Amino acid sequence: MASEILQAGLEIGSSHIKCVIGKVSGETIRVLGASSTRCKGIQDGNVVNIAKTIEAIREVVGMSEEQAKQNINYVNLGLHGLHIQSQNHIGAIGIVSQDREIGVHDIRQVLESARGSSHYTMGTQIIHTIPQEYIVDNQRGVVDPQGMVANHLKVNVHIVTALTSAIINLRRCVEKAGFGINHLILASLAASDVILLDEERDIGCILIDFGGRLCEVSYYSSGAIRGFAAFSNASDNITGDLAYFFKTSHEEAARIKEDFGFATPAHIPKEGKVTITKIDGRTREEVPIKAVSKAINDRLEDIFERVNAQIAKFVGRPEMIASCVVTGGGAKLPGIAEFFQERTGIITRLGLVRNCIGDDEVVNDPAYTAAIGLLKYDITKEAPTLGGKSGHRRKGLIEWLRKIF
Repeated sequence: MASEILQAGLEIGSSHIKCVIGKVSGETIRVLGASSTRCKGIQDGNVVNIAKTIEAIREVVGMSEEQAKQNINYVNLGLHGLHIQSQNHIGAIGIVSQDREIGVHDIRQVLESARGSSHYTMGTQIIHTIPQEYIVDNQRGVVDPQGMVANHLKVNVHIVTALTSAIINLRRCVEKAGFGINHLILASLAASDVILLDEERDIGCILIDFGGRLCEVSYYSSGAIRGFAAFSNASDNITGDLAYFFKTSHEEAARIKEDFGFATPAHIPKEGKVTITKIDGRTREEVPIKAVSKAINDRLEDIFERVNAQIAKFVGRPEMIASCVVTGGGAKLPGIAEFFQERTGIITRLGLVRNCIGDDEVVNDPAYTAAIGLLKYDITKEAPTLGGKSGHRRKGLIEWLRKIF
């Protein structure tokens, strides 16, 4: 049996910060502790208030440590944001060793060649260089060229970049909260690693990460990511519409969405009304559940138009996509998968984590897919012999309590 490795994932979402602590053994994840909190120091994945962000990080990690009965020193940090962009590029080198055998150095060199050929905006940095396929001489579709003999080596890669200043600000918050960063990982990429099937990646799949303030769309084909884009129009916009239409607070609107929200009027199980407390905190009004659903549906139609436009940019024709997967906190809205399937004509399912053991309220919650994926994402797939950091464990809440009692 493979040994279990303790890992921690810290996801800086578009409106929430989440932490998951667990152990990974082969393909299986065992979640030991998890926590989530809305953070006013974060907006669209970017830091807007350092003090509030540090406080939120300490809170979610501390609560996760208490549940897990483990103290963590380093985290895999999951990123979201409009500043994150991606491109496809090609790298190529000649094999100069006497025996023409491709080694680790050659693979690193061809990946560096691909990075050097990319044209990314000043003030940004590369956070992922993901091989899509290696081409050994004229042989395409090679997954791992190490040990093969060739004269030339090419690689098609997907490069993900992020704004350097945004990363620096996130790093400072995490480090001032008392933690080191093991790896920076695009959160949607981490989610894909634990929810997509190999067949979906091969044939052609769209992943929609439906968050609080951001909707992120990724395209996978021939086993690898081919495109990524993010836009600001998501679950919190639905809440804002409900607050505006029914003249109530955002807190009350969020309750209405969670308890009575449906993706389309057709998904309402029965007729009924809901009592809404107005913005003054005293006035109450009964409104049909169908009116709530209509407001939600109107916003979803707007979001769909953005998603559909992005799919067209990725592949040109939606019929080239075999499946669509919806995940993230916004995916908890009843009927959301059916909504996207009806609009796109693509078979759509809800994205939940596979091969995961733990509290059902966490492992079966699409809001936690990216945070759980951060535990398992293998950064060494992007380049050979890349490893993580290690260090002495911090004396955290658990050991502090033991000392007192």
